[in-house]
Formats: sequence, C-alpha cells, structure tokens
Amino acid sequence: MNKKDLLPVILLALLIPAWMFFDSRVLAPKFADKSAPAAIEQSAENTEIPITAGAAEIRAAENVAEAVETVIPEPREDEVVVVLKNDKVELELTSFGGGIKSATLLDYPEFDEENSPKVQLSFTNAPAMTYTGLAGMEYTDALNIEVSEDGLSAILRGALENGIFERTITLGDGYTLTIKDRFSATADDLNLPAFRIYSGRMENPADTKAMKGMSILGADSYSASDDSLNYWGRRIEKLFKNSDSPVVLTATPDEMRGVPVDWVSAKNKFFTQIIALENSTATMAIRTTRDTNHKRIVPHNIASALVFEPTTVQAGSPMGLNYTYYIGPKKYSTLKEAGNNFEGVMEFKTIGKMAFMNWLMEPARKILLWTLNFFFGIFHNYGVAIIITTLLVRILFWPLTHKSTDKMRENSEKMQEVQPKVKALQEKYKNNPTKLREETMKVYQEHGFNPMGMMGGCLPMFVQLPVFIALYTVLRNAIELRYMGFLWISDLSTPENLFMDKIPFIHSLNILPIVMAASMVWQQKLSSPTSMAATPEQQQQQKMMMIMMPVMMLFFFYSMPSGLVLYWTTSNLLMIGQTVFRNARKKRAKA
Repeated sequence: MNKKDLLPVILLALLIPAWMFFDSRVLAPKFADKSAPAAIEQSAENTEIPITAGAAEIRAAENVAEAVETVIPEPREDEVVVVLKNDKVELELTSFGGGIKSATLLDYPEFDEENSPKVQLSFTNAPAMTYTGLAGMEYTDALNIEVSEDGLSAILRGALENGIFERTITLGDGYTLTIKDRFSATADDLNLPAFRIYSGRMENPADTKAMKGMSILGADSYSASDDSLNYWGRRIEKLFKNSDSPVVLTATPDEMRGVPVDWVSAKNKFFTQIIALENSTATMAIRTTRDTNHKRIVPHNIASALVFEPTTVQAGSPMGLNYTYYIGPKKYSTLKEAGNNFEGVMEFKTIGKMAFMNWLMEPARKILLWTLNFFFGIFHNYGVAIIITTLLVRILFWPLTHKSTDKMRENSEKMQEVQPKVKALQEKYKNNPTKLREETMKVYQEHGFNPMGMMGGCLPMFVQLPVFIALYTVLRNAIELRYMGFLWISDLSTPENLFMDKIPFIHSLNILPIVMAASMVWQQKLSSPTSMAATPEQQQQQKMMMIMMPVMMLFFFYSMPSGLVLYWTTSNLLMIGQTVFRNARKKRAKA
C-alpha cells in the first residue's frame, strides 16, 4: 500500500478516539438531561401516585429523584427476618409484607477473585413478591412468620380489614420457590381493590461498569394461550420518551392492555427473577428508574409486576393465588428444567418484524449453545470451545464460500480480458460519458463479465450474519462465559479492558478487535485483487471498501464481549487460510 492509500486508513483510525473524545467531552454535557431533578429528601408517601390496575398507565413522577426510592416509611412493628436455604440459594424472608429481602446465589462469585463473596440480589428497599394496593399487605406492614425445622419453608399470616391473609413459601432443590397465598373473608365479604405483586428491582451486576453506556436490563412477559413471548427491555427508551422521560416510570405497554399473562420477568445480563401465576388471571406492568448520570435513557433498575383487577372474596369461599417464583442464573438448561417456558428469558426466540426468521434463528441459537457446552465439557475452556465451534461453522459454509470464491476468480479473469478494451473505449469516448457507458456495457456482455461480481468476496461474510446474530444472542447472555479466561483475556463475557482507565480517549485496550480488523483487510486483499479493477475509479472504490469495512467493524466490535470477537476473528483467519490454500493450489495447477 502506497502513501496515498495509507492516508485514508490513518484518518479513519484516528476517527475512533476522536469521536469518543468529542462524544464524552462535548456532546454528553451539551445533551445531558437538564430536566432530571436533583436528589431531594422527602417521604415516599408524598411521591407515590395511585395506579389503577387493568389500564395502560404511565406515571411521570415529577421532582422525584433516585434517592427517594431509598426512603422507606417506618414500619408499624419490628422486622423479623428468617432464612430458607438449599445447595443453590439462600433466601432472606422478611415479615414486612412477607417478601424476599435478598437472595444469595451460592454457585456464583460476585467478583473474579479468590475468596469473593457470592452474588447477592438485594431487595432491601422493596422486597420481592410483596403486594401493593392492599392495606395491611404492603412492605411496611408486619406479618407473623414461622419457618420450618428443615429451613425450606415458611408460613406468614396477617390480618386484613374484614379478612385474613396466609402465605406459604416452599423452597425446592434449585432456584424455584412455590408461593401459595390464601385470602379469606371473616364475617362479611372481603373486597380487594386493584393490586399488584412485584419482583425485586434488578440492577446491572457490579462488574458491568466497563461496558459504559450499555444497559442490559430487561423485562419479559409470556402468555401460554397463544405462545406469545415479549421482550420489553428494548422498549424501555420508547416508554420513557412517550411519558416525557420521567425519572421513575411505571407502565403497561399499549399492546398489553388487558392481555392476561402467565409470567413476567425482570433480569440483568446474567440473573433473572420470574413470577409465574398458576391461572392466567393477571396482566403485566413494568417499573423502572432512569439513571440520570447518562445523557441517554438508561435504566438504573427494573422490576416487573402481575396486575390484578378488583375482586370480592365471599365469606366461606377463600381465594387462592399460587405462584412459581424463580430467582437465579440465566442458564438455559437450568431455566428449561424449571419448566413454564422460563427459558424464554434467554431471548433465543425471534419476535417482532423478524419473527418470520424464528424457524431458523431459535434452533440455531440452541444448537450453538449446546455445541459450545459440549466442547467445553471436553476441553474445559470456552475460548477453545468457541474456536472449534467456529471451525465447524466454516466447514458448514465451505460449499458456499468455495463457490463464491470460484465465481469471483472467474470474474477476475474475465476482467483481465476486458480491461484493455475498456481503456481503449475510455480514450475514444472521453468526451462522451453516455456513449462510453453504452459501449462499456456491450464489452462486458460480450465477455460475460459482471462488475458487481468483484464484490463476491463479501458474500460469505453476509451469509454468516444469521449465524453471527445467533451467536451474539448466545454469547452476550451466556453465564457460562462469566469469568472464563482465554490466553490474555480474563473474562470472555466482557471486552478485554486491558490497562483500564489508563489510556486517553479510548479508556482501555482491546487487542482482539484490532486483530479482527487487520484480518479483514488481509482477507479482502486476498479475495479482491486491486489490480483487477476495470477503471481507476473502481480501483479506488475497491481500496476504500477494503479500508472502510474493517474500520467500521473495529468501531462496532471494540466494546463487544471478547467471546464474540474471538468467533469473528477466528472465522476471518480460517477464511484467509482457505483462500491462501486455494490460491496455492491454483498456482500448482498452472505450473
């Protein structure tokens, strides 16, 4: 590459840190949300706005800051906390509302270090599985609580106005609880207003701070009647904008108005809560708080709720609400074993406008995950498993890439034949562009040359996109990759983040994306020889394509999980090997 060709490369490479600097120092302060109120001290009672169940509503809590969520009214009695524990999870149950105060996941360390504490999902300020809208049942109301001798179940009881409430919580072998609630009227009928039961508020894990500006909080809903699964995390920004971007948002998406659901979930990158109701008699809602430290709309926490219509419990006819509650890792095999289609939170199913592709994408995601885990079982390293999986994908696509390379090579040879004639036409009709185009096309047709065929080397990359998308879904959420290292990479589920916060502009060094971009340049150089271009203009366009695409991919992949970048880099290197082998065989055949 000469100096003239090198200049665009340098300019484009400098564009990445320059943009990062401009975005953080100029755009962020200018477009930061000036309307977000500052933290103020006031009681939560003054900030709560009544919400009517069964209607699609959005609460814009004006002049409410995130600090308000940490303020809890004084309970009427002292809190009693008991523990339920098995080999997988340790739960703290509180007498306040009969909810779950915290869950410690015993198989998962909080940090990638020795003697790390276990992951703890804490819901101190708003216990999970507590009701709102029922007097005597809020998370500030104390219930009587008794725990069994084996530490696997508890019974809670409380008095309602003109009624009695009883809850039985039983912890199974894994991450699933069964919760049976019973409402009984005393003398007269018990009239229950509209009410809700919430999950705990999920936040991003502490170690995701390196993926700055990216939110991976989500909420889902599932209806078994029509096998309808919805992922609402990607709609949070739109819901905020539709409600004038409040700090605290409670919303039911328009298309879910009055739609019964079987379960709802709240999740972060690696862990999830799922509330399933035995009978589909509730609708759903989402509650989220905006992180005002970001100029974009980024959730700080998120919770999901089942929403119940007002109902009457007649004396002598108790009403029962039976739940299955999952709190644990987003691990496909574990969720599948829990039943109720809980594995849907993995987002393997394609929905929305691209739902027609689900026949391909969902099986592809499951197969890729199974393949990764299979090879991990053999080699005990997910980096090796990703490389071998990539090799299998390359073998699968070998016939297509082989045919594409053949076609492109054939087109290049035809270009050599037409190039002298095209140059002669350029000289003859240099003052008549219209005639030049007509005569050039005639020459192309006579020799069966297709100028667009020179871009055939890009076809294998585009054909791989469905596999890439499927693998992206698998790797971005795969708890199996959490804290799994490979070579210099300490965690395949995150960017490399070498020399974190020690490099100006880009903050950290990620080597794999740079290797990936370089391999793309090499691959395109081998697949599309510049000397074969028909005209100087086409030559220059080809050179720019060789530069632009790798730089764009470098920018796109720089903050991606290392496992995903490892896949794409390995795929490029295998393609290079395939092309080098093919070219060498061609030369031997001609010799």
